[in-house]
Amino acid sequence: MSEEKKSPSAKATEDKKYPKVCTGAFIFNDKGELFLMKAPAWQNTFTPPGGRVEFGESIEEAVKREVKEETNLKIKNLKFLGFQEANKMGNEYSKEDRHLILFDYKAEIDWKPEVKLSEEATEYKWLKVEEWLKRKDLAGFTRTTIEKNLKTEEDFKHKYLLALADYQNLLKRTAQEKVEFVKYANEDLIQAIIPVYDNLKMSLAHTDKTVEKNGWLEGIKHVIRQFKDILESAGVEEIKTVGEKFDHNTMEAIEGKGEKVVKELRPGYKLNGKVIIAAKVIVN
Repeated sequence: MSEEKKSPSAKATEDKKYPKVCTGAFIFNDKGELFLMKAPAWQNTFTPPGGRVEFGESIEEAVKREVKEETNLKIKNLKFLGFQEANKMGNEYSKEDRHLILFDYKAEIDWKPEVKLSEEATEYKWLKVEEWLKRKDLAGFTRTTIEKNLKTEEDFKHKYLLALADYQNLLKRTAQEKVEFVKYANEDLIQAIIPVYDNLKMSLAHTDKTVEKNGWLEGIKHVIRQFKDILESAGVEEIKTVGEKFDHNTMEAIEGKGEKVVKELRPGYKLNGKVIIAAKVIVN
C-alpha cells in the first residue's frame, strides 16, 4: 500500500515554525523578597522558574507545575503581570527555539519546603526588588518585567505605607490636640474665677477672731471650700511656695535675693500641670 501523498499546503504547514508558549512565576516570600534562579539556558543569568505550556494545559496550571518541578516550591495567589516575546531580546536564550511567548505571573509561596533545583538552574537567591535591579546578571526579560511591573508596584506600596503612616500620625496628633483642648478649654473662665477665690481667702484671713463663730463667716468658709473643690475637679492645683526653693518657672520674686521662699504675697496656680498664674513671693 502506497503512502498517502500530502498536499503542498499541508506540507507547507508542517514545515512552518511557530513560537513556543512559556510561562514563569516571580515568587515573593513573607519578607517581600523575590526568588530568582540562575539558568544555564539563559546564559547563566537570573530568571524566574517556569517553562513551556503543555498541550491541553492552562497557563496557570503550567506555571504551578513548572515551579514545583524546578524548585520544589508550591505557589498561590497568582497575579498576571503581562507577556513578552523572547525573540525581541537578542540571543539570550541558548536553546534552538528562540521565539518564545512569555506569560509572567506574580505569586506567593503556599508552603515552605526545602528548595530543590532541577537541572534547569544552578543556584537561587531571595533578594528585594531594588537589590535585584542593581545586579548585572539578570536576564533581559526578567529585568523588563521587574522594572515595568514589580518595581512600580513596590513603589506604590511603599508610598501607600508612607501615606498610611502619615495619616495615622495625623489622627494621633488630632486626638492629642483634642485632649489638650479639653484640658485647657476652661482656662479663661478659671482665670476669671481665681481672683474671686483669692479675695475670699484674703478676706477670711483678715477677719477679727472675735467674729469667727458668726454665722455669715461660716458661710464664707463653706463657699471657699466649694470653690476649692470645683477648681480641683477642673484640674487646678495651687502652687506650693512658703518654705520651698524658689522656682522661676512657677514663681515671681517681688522682694529678696535668696533661694528660699519666706512669704507668699499672691497664690499661684497650675491647670493640669501648666502654670496659668505665677505665685508672687518674697525670698530670702
